[in-house]
Amino acid sequence: MTYQKVNISSEDDIYFALSTVRHFMKQLPFSESDQQKIFVSVSELTRNILDHANSKGLFCCELLDQGIRFVVTDEGPGILHVEDVVNGKKKSSSRGLGLGLSGVKRLMDEFQIETSTRGTKIVAIKWAGKKL
Repeated sequence: MTYQKVNISSEDDIYFALSTVRHFMKQLPFSESDQQKIFVSVSELTRNILDHANSKGLFCCELLDQGIRFVVTDEGPGILHVEDVVNGKKKSSSRGLGLGLSGVKRLMDEFQIETSTRGTKIVAIKWAGKKL
């Protein structure tokens, strides 16, 4: 099992997280399409830390047997109306790619979110070779 943590507090940290993910993905047979979905998801999740969580959060990436898992945590104010945000019914202002959490949910194979006034935790998994 391969595991890497990246503290997210600046743009450079986002690039480091993407570089880490690129290295991990080389170890599994992800299609080009799935690789792009993973990169977009990582970009959105880490960008949210800078935009909505006072630029303080943690991105954890873990290589699984046949997939890759991200755990993103922050100590921000939480997400109001989380179901609307995750289901794409409510947009928040962001400098990301515009897909937000609803986009990440669609792009990844598994997606879980826990949020409160003490912060947010998101777990997302992409399985190599999975056909939806």
